[in-house]
Amino acid sequence: MNIRKKLAILTVAASVSLFANGISNVATLVEQINSTKDMAVKSQLKKKLENELATMNKEDLAKAKEIVDSKLKK
Repeated sequence: MNIRKKLAILTVAASVSLFANGISNVATLVEQINSTKDMAVKSQLKKKLENELATMNKEDLAKAKEIVDSKLKK
């Protein structure tokens, strides 16, 4: 069952990256990072978040960084 949870989380993360864009994707990734307990999945989600931030335009990047700074649990 643990493997099923991991696959479900990865599937959700993959579908979010395909269909969401911009700031809403960043907010969703932050929520997923905060809600997962598995360190491997959390690491993968953080990499996706970094990639998302790297590909954003400057206007959205400032708003996205605000979301990350305020909502991401360290």
